Amino acid sequence: MAIKTITLVLFDTDEAEWALPQAATLASAFDAHLSVLHPYNPMLFTGGIGAEPLIYSSIQQWEEEDSEKIKAAVEKEVKSAGILGEYRPQTTLYGAEAFLLSGARGADLVLVGTNGVLNRSPDDRNLIERIIRNLGRPVLVLTPKAALTGPLDRLTIGWSDTREATRAAHDALNLAKDGAEIELVTVVSRAQSTVPGIDGRADFATSLDRLGYRVTVTERSAAVEHRAETLISAAQEFGSKLLVTGAFGHSQLYDFVVGAVTRDLLEFAPLPVLMSK
Repeated sequence: MAIKTITLVLFDTDEAEWALPQAATLASAFDAHLSVLHPYNPMLFTGGIGAEPLIYSSIQQWEEEDSEKIKAAVEKEVKSAGILGEYRPQTTLYGAEAFLLSGARGADLVLVGTNGVLNRSPDDRNLIERIIRNLGRPVLVLTPKAALTGPLDRLTIGWSDTREATRAAHDALNLAKDGAEIELVTVVSRAQSTVPGIDGRADFATSLDRLGYRVTVTERSAAVEHRAETLISAAQEFGSKLLVTGAFGHSQLYDFVVGAVTRDLLEFAPLPVLMSK
């Protein structure tokens, strides 16, 4: 499926400075419409605060001022890139998750900024994770220093025989050039049982070959806590401009107790990461 609708989530003006130009460049490269969503930042209150009306008023004013700056930046970038675009700010104090889910469901590709930026609050980090879990659309995590400019000639796909990894692998093809070099890498954390004659990775590699892609299949060993950095290393060694993975393939309890590769990639990956759930 062609990418014709791109949605960018922007939390603040600092993020807009580096993420908005990347989004506009991608929209231009794919001849796509760009929608920019700006959610309200979560509100935090502590005991003993009495002047609540004043606090609400100040937060409203700060948010409106921030929103107007982002709106101006979006209009300027859209005009400069010569693309079609729109800006949608959240207009209520609560419900950021519902606002983002509703606004992004129609997108072919959703862009968010990395959780590794210093000014990303814990609440906003958690919100990004919930969006990836619940949206049902491919999410491309952008970084300030490693921008994508269009269809890719080299990418690494983290493969496992799971629904999430399969979906991510197929979603990634919308970002690949014809004849692109694709690395399928599996990270093995422990001895795994296999069924003779059944290998989803080999079948997918064959399918990619039929489509004209140049495929490399590799396997790496790593402890559970090092899976994310192993995937990153594989992508860097292959010279990939994009890392592709399934997102949150385990239960939230498993992620809390054992750890989540997705969470580590969201925070530490130095290159863009495409995630699908």
